[in-house]
Amino acid sequence: EGLQNIPASTLALWKSQYIASNGATNPANVQTQNPYQPAAGPLLSFSGALAGATIPLFETMLPYPLLYGGGLNGSNGFASYNSFQARLVHAFSSGLHFDLNYTWSKELDFVNSAIEDGQGVNYGGSLQGSSIDYLNPHNNRNYGLADIPHRVVGTIVYVSPFGANRPLALGNSVARGILGNWSTGSVVLVQGGMPFVLFGATTGGMIQRPDRVPGQPLQVPKALQHWYNGSTSVTLPCGKTVTPAKYSFLKYNSCAYTGETVTTPNGSTVPNLFWNGNARETDGGLRGPDRFNVDLSLRRTFDLTERFKLEVAAEATNLLNHAEFNGAFVGNLGNTNLVNKPAQGLLAGSGNKSTF
Repeated sequence: EGLQNIPASTLALWKSQYIASNGATNPANVQTQNPYQPAAGPLLSFSGALAGATIPLFETMLPYPLLYGGGLNGSNGFASYNSFQARLVHAFSSGLHFDLNYTWSKELDFVNSAIEDGQGVNYGGSLQGSSIDYLNPHNNRNYGLADIPHRVVGTIVYVSPFGANRPLALGNSVARGILGNWSTGSVVLVQGGMPFVLFGATTGGMIQRPDRVPGQPLQVPKALQHWYNGSTSVTLPCGKTVTPAKYSFLKYNSCAYTGETVTTPNGSTVPNLFWNGNARETDGGLRGPDRFNVDLSLRRTFDLTERFKLEVAAEATNLLNHAEFNGAFVGNLGNTNLVNKPAQGLLAGSGNKSTF
C-alpha cells in the first residue's frame, strides 16, 4: 500500500526502468542513504523501517515517511442498507393462518479495523488489509458479507377444526378429545447466498486485487455446471483447462479474473509490480449457495380444569438439515502464471486459481 502514495509520474518512470532491466531490478526498492540517519557515526535509535543507514528509495518519497512502518489500532468505516419489504397475512375461518414476508435488500459497506482484521473476524467489510485502496476510500465500498438480496420467510399455523367450539366440532366427546386441540406450524425460509471475498493477487501488485476481465462471464456455461469426480477436465470460456476437485460443483469462471504481467526486452514475462487490480472484493453475482430451511412443530393442548391447561409440543429445527454457508474467501485469483503451458491452455498473466 506504500506505493499507492507515490506520484503516478514516478511510478511510470520506475515501471519503465523495471521493464528495461528485464525484471531484475525494482527501482522502488533500491537502497539509498537514509535521510533521517547521520551519514557517518552511530545511528539514531529509530526502530522499524528507519533504523538502518539505508532504506528503500520509495520510503523517502512517502507523504509521512517518519510514520512508515508504524502501527495503528483504530476503526473506521461506512455502510448503507436499502430494502423493499412486503408482507401478506391472512387468517382463514377453518383454522389456517399464514404470514408471508419478503425482503429485497442491498448492503454496501466498508470496515477497516486493525483489531478485527488482525484476528480474521471482520465480517462487516474488507478482511484483507493489503487489498485496501488508501487513496480513494470509497473504492472499498463493497457488498457486505451479510448481504442477502432476496429473503422469503413464511409462517404457517393450522389448528384442528374438530375441537370444542371449532368449525367441525364433533358430537362424540371421545372423538373430540382425540382429534381436537391439535395444532401444527411451520416456518419456511428461502434466501440468497452470501458474497465471496476475492483477494490474492500476490505476485507483485501494489494491492492484492485481481483485474476483472472484460467480456468474461462470472459463471461457466450451464452445460459445465454439475458435480465432478476429480478426474474430468473441462475447457473454460477463455481456453484454460481445469480439473475440478472430486465432490465439487463447478459454477464460477476463473477466466473472469487475472493478474497483470509485462514483457521485457529479452522476451521474458514478469509480474507488473506497479499495478492496482480493479476488481471489487465482492460482487453481487459471486455468492455462496442459497438456503432453504424448514422448521416444524406439532402441539396438543389438554384441558385440565377451567383455569389450567397442559400443552405438549414436539419441535424440529432445520428439519431437512440444510446448512447455511458464510461467504468464502477466494485467494490466489490474479496470481500470474509466468510460464506458458499450452497443454493446459494457460497463458502468461492468467490467474492460476484453477479450482475456483
